[in-house]
Amino acid sequence: MSFFPQGTFAGIALEGSALNAFQLAENVTSQDIADVNTPGASRQQVDLVEAPPISGSPFYAAHIKGTIGDGVLVEQIQRIHDNSYDAIYRSAFSSQNFYQIEQNQLNAVQAAFGDPNAGISVRFSAFQSAITQLTTAVGTGNDVAARSNVLTQAQALTAALNNAANVVNQQKAQVIQQADTIVSTVNGILDQIAALNGQIRAATAAGDSPNQFEDERDHLIDQLSQYLSTQTSVQPDGSTLVSVNGQALVNDTVAYHLAPPTIGVGSNGAPVFKIDFATTPPAAPNAPGIPLGSGQLAGLQDLYNNKLSVYGRQLDAFAQSLAYEFNRITEDGYDQNGQPGGPLFVPIVSSFPISASNIKVGITDAPQLPAALASTAAGTLVQPLNSANNTVDTSVPLTNYAALANPPTAALTGTLSITIGGATQVFAYNTGAGGNADTINDFIANFNAAHLGVTASFDATGQKIVFQRDPGNEDLSFRAVHAAQPSDPTFTITDSNGVGGPPPNTYLLGVLGAAAIQGVTQNGSNAFAAGNNGVATQLSNLFASNVGVPPLQTTSPTAATAGTPITIALPAGVTNVAVGTVLTIDAQPGGGLPQENVTVTAVAFNPTTGVESVTFTPAQNHAAGFSVTTAQTQTLGQYYGQLVTQVGLDGQTAIQGTQTQTALAQHIDQVRQSIDGINIDEETQNLIKYQNAYQAAARTINVLDSLLRTVINNLGVGA
Repeated sequence: MSFFPQGTFAGIALEGSALNAFQLAENVTSQDIADVNTPGASRQQVDLVEAPPISGSPFYAAHIKGTIGDGVLVEQIQRIHDNSYDAIYRSAFSSQNFYQIEQNQLNAVQAAFGDPNAGISVRFSAFQSAITQLTTAVGTGNDVAARSNVLTQAQALTAALNNAANVVNQQKAQVIQQADTIVSTVNGILDQIAALNGQIRAATAAGDSPNQFEDERDHLIDQLSQYLSTQTSVQPDGSTLVSVNGQALVNDTVAYHLAPPTIGVGSNGAPVFKIDFATTPPAAPNAPGIPLGSGQLAGLQDLYNNKLSVYGRQLDAFAQSLAYEFNRITEDGYDQNGQPGGPLFVPIVSSFPISASNIKVGITDAPQLPAALASTAAGTLVQPLNSANNTVDTSVPLTNYAALANPPTAALTGTLSITIGGATQVFAYNTGAGGNADTINDFIANFNAAHLGVTASFDATGQKIVFQRDPGNEDLSFRAVHAAQPSDPTFTITDSNGVGGPPPNTYLLGVLGAAAIQGVTQNGSNAFAAGNNGVATQLSNLFASNVGVPPLQTTSPTAATAGTPITIALPAGVTNVAVGTVLTIDAQPGGGLPQENVTVTAVAFNPTTGVESVTFTPAQNHAAGFSVTTAQTQTLGQYYGQLVTQVGLDGQTAIQGTQTQTALAQHIDQVRQSIDGINIDEETQNLIKYQNAYQAAARTINVLDSLLRTVINNLGVGA
């Protein structure tokens, strides 16, 4: 409390406080101007308050009306900052970086998949065109050239697959490398935040305002948010708890470092990118890792696990189905020299299964490319079935039909056993009225509808029945029967009534003029014609045929109950079946009941055995041993088209996400800067204001000094 002032001395002291206050205000304003381009700097301002007013004392009462001031005081240097906008900005900034880093990576993948000159789609179309040309070239002078072109285009297709797989793998490696660099940066930021927490806590305890330390800390947390989701909580001692989705990153002066990225094992056996805390011992491979939320690290994690790895598995599934379906046909045919065909596609490294990065063309010599199927039309074992000078009407009932050389006199019932690759299927026939083989047309239609891997047709010119190996006429039930058998270009037909060589009109093969093929294997020595283009035609048809992707053929050792989930183990090496994959179970000839499609609802992987298991819920009961295959719901071209479309959609989502979140982050930052940012115009005005006030206070002191000198001189004190 001050006493009533005596003369001008108190006035000089009062103006002295003004000089000190305005000088400090000028300095703070100058600091703001200096920090106008400093990242993270908040505006500071001096809070000026009146000093406590002068009042009287017991010795000298103040009886003057009004309040006599005692100058000005600097209450605090205030940091202008609104923490409420920080969390909103950091969330948007984190999302912006999540999408931006995905966009950059996906651009490279899209370029590889959509290459108009060397992309898979272009090569697949060229491969299809080459096979179509082969169908018309077989048996002509252009035969070898057409086969060579097929091999050339097949090699270009496998090279495109290899390249796409390599791009995906390179991107995955780059993701890990980028994440490793980011982790080092993040750990450095965490250390700086922890150190600033200590400085801020100490300054707060001493009663100071650690404004610049807080600016630095907030700026570091902003930087941290571009790498992963960050949440903050300011503690009573001034330190800030920094966490990521509930897990502490910085607590007071302790920083919890992240470990370099690792590739763990997911529940389905797929490699999983994850980030753990740096601990001793390190986290287990199947540990879940830190929930990163958003930011660059989360973007890299999502990119690796949910995009690049998925693209890679789908590419592998495409390559596997390509090889399986085309090899199934080429191995069922004969090459130009009448030798059994081999696989068109083989693994580069034979000890590993076929994948997009491990596939090549297995046939290098054009004449060895199979183009023909075994057909009874090529040999002399099947004879014309008509009687002399008669033309058979294939719609007329067989019984007592005079146009036949060997018409049955009564209805015939029996079975034809068709053996391919060591597995036998049976076709039961009945030539009686209304039977499934009462006419030649009915027999052909019903025999072919059984999907036995052999088709029948009628050669009207030669008046002959023709049986041909037909890998295109195999349904899922056929594949289930032949699952454990290798592909085989040969076939054998045995009539149950033809054993022992009875009269030809007493069994169906005899009636059809095919008695000589009874039990005789049809192969390259008796059923091969160099001009047969059966394989080429089947390969061409394959482009329009629905296939299972990835290829799967297995059986369930246990029965399935309708409405009850069942889990079955897949064959070793089959790990591309994912949640959502459609399976066909309990395949029946022609797709009859209880065959049904089911959807995989869960996938599990045993890291010890390397076996993947899938879970699904059937709608019907199925006896033990029922077949399980991937459903044939789309062509290879459609499957790959969906993959390319998904890559494009993911890329577009990343672009839109980047644009949206960037605009949002910029808007929020502008609002934030309007509150705590430094405005050079405003600070210049403040500087002028404080400078003018300082000059006025200084001039007042000069006046008081002059008055004081006059008084002193007039009193003669200076004489």
